Amino acid sequence: MRIMRIIAPWVLLLFFTCSWAYAQDAPPRVEVFAEGGGSFLSNGTLRVACPAICTPSGCPPCSAGSLSFSNSARLFAGARFRFTRHDAIEASYSYSPNPFVLAQQSDRLDLLSFNYVRYLRMRTRLQPFVTAGVGANHFSGLSTAAGFPPGNGYQFAWNYGGGADIVLQRCLALRLELRDYVGGQPSFITGTSHNIVPSAGIVFRLK
Repeated sequence: MRIMRIIAPWVLLLFFTCSWAYAQDAPPRVEVFAEGGGSFLSNGTLRVACPAICTPSGCPPCSAGSLSFSNSARLFAGARFRFTRHDAIEASYSYSPNPFVLAQQSDRLDLLSFNYVRYLRMRTRLQPFVTAGVGANHFSGLSTAAGFPPGNGYQFAWNYGGGADIVLQRCLALRLELRDYVGGQPSFITGTSHNIVPSAGIVFRLK
């Protein structure tokens, strides 16, 4: 018992000394990550022809009620380059097969993004961050559905959100985050798309 009383303070001192040394190490500058999560798309309004105001040149579109995409899973991968302890840039690609309810057919949503990332705290194993960026989204998979034209191709999109890294080892971490991707809808739907994406995954810190 006396031995434990002598050893315990030294163990605690060693623990805090190692923790401090770990916190002072510069984080790896390059990392790659892979995450999975959910994809929750906001509703839109369908464009249809308005017979009452048709002209010889055609019928202008009008609205015909609210539509929705079914919720789906999302795959998310990319890389970050840290140019200071707290600042990084990120390039990422994500994909989700969100079924379009009206067509009963899967609609594929691809997203390319380039983000700035700001880490709020670096001296602990829990390292929260915020992020914002721009990119492009692309809806596809509905062109063969009866009466549905193809999508718009790639459209401008932006995103913002936040999360945290839980550092397990110098070269390995867990990541939890939540983002909102804001962009255009397919050509036959009006309004702006909000794609809420909670995700979690693994980070490999390479260099």
